[in-house]
Amino acid sequence: MTSILIKNGHVVDPANHVDGIQDILVENGKIAKVGTSLTTQADEVIDATGLTVTPGLIDLQVHMREPGREDRETIETASKAALAGGITAVVSMPNTSPVADNQAVIEFILKRAHDVGLITVYPSGAISKGQKGHVLTEINEVKNAGAIAITDDGVDVQDENLLRRAFQYAKTCDILVMSHCEVEKLTNGGVMHEGWVSTQLGLPGVPAEVEDLAVHKNIMLANMCGARLHLLHNSTKGATEAIREAKRKGHTNITAEVSVQHFALTDEECFHYNTNAKMYPPLRSQAHIEAIIEGIKDDTYDAFTTDHAPHIEPDKLETFQNAAFGSTGLETSFAVMNTYLVKPGHISFSKGISKMTVEPARILRVNKGTLSVGADADIAIFDTRQEWIVDAYKNSFSKGKNCIFDGKKLTGKAVMVIRGGRLKYQNGEILHT
Repeated sequence: MTSILIKNGHVVDPANHVDGIQDILVENGKIAKVGTSLTTQADEVIDATGLTVTPGLIDLQVHMREPGREDRETIETASKAALAGGITAVVSMPNTSPVADNQAVIEFILKRAHDVGLITVYPSGAISKGQKGHVLTEINEVKNAGAIAITDDGVDVQDENLLRRAFQYAKTCDILVMSHCEVEKLTNGGVMHEGWVSTQLGLPGVPAEVEDLAVHKNIMLANMCGARLHLLHNSTKGATEAIREAKRKGHTNITAEVSVQHFALTDEECFHYNTNAKMYPPLRSQAHIEAIIEGIKDDTYDAFTTDHAPHIEPDKLETFQNAAFGSTGLETSFAVMNTYLVKPGHISFSKGISKMTVEPARILRVNKGTLSVGADADIAIFDTRQEWIVDAYKNSFSKGKNCIFDGKKLTGKAVMVIRGGRLKYQNGEILHT
């Protein structure tokens, strides 16, 4: 296997409290040395002067669509999009067709990801059969097949007794539960955040309490059963307060994430009936964004994700009420974090990288997200000063062109990505090395 020496890069490795100019030697797919002025011979030398070197990013929530909806996305196209965003590992959501609620589908996803050979894909299995919320999946079966977590993401488990039993089985099997939090009776056909903007547009709204109540429910039941709970794509002030309080009480089994669009954009993006701004949870008002940012600053939130949800164009070329929910995000998440959190001074760059590397790895309990000697050589190299305008139609590897950041100027871009010790992405091109 090729050895690689990365020279003179600004290395940011939050797991090891590294933030300065260092060299990195990669051998046999692993990090072999990290230090200053390394002189070791290597098959390939990368001069990273002026660039920032981090562990490969990890995304806990990605809809890869395969099997069943390959018209929207495939494991290969999603993997390419991930590399273009500096992401080397993702958790795939189970709302495929058929649903990933059994051994066969989990094994198919793992085999396809292995055959594509671009990034690490950790499949999640469904909590309930067909994600219908009536009968539990054989949780131990999907875990043994390779599922890293269980979730009904896209829908919430409305039956509290079924959810309680899911937590009990998850505790027994020692598998993570990832919860999409929504009280469907309160959603009641809403298509965007309930507030002044929805009133102006004449669209049915989703009150913040839809999420708040469900977050409380999930925390209480997870603690009752002693299970590990990860709260997906939080977006409200109330959810933030509930998670903060749970952590204050010492509930170390609770972790939580924010999808990057929910700290960056408000519901005003929905003006002009912009269907790319239709997503779940919906973009919220400025007051909720401010609460989310405070939750990021005080570590109420552990991780940043994309909730990458690609769609075919006809699904978005509908009236706002009939259009599909979701936005793509794999290629923009790093730049969004850098543009909307680091540049305004809300958090340090190192803290932002931590929530996209070592913290997701800790949630998943995998040996990723670090540049420690002996760790997998998953490395992203960024130009943090590069300004670019998102053009989802011309410059995206994803099949889905429904990106909420389309047309916006962002700062920061991946220029090289190494996964498993092999260079996989360089200056806009995928390398099948």
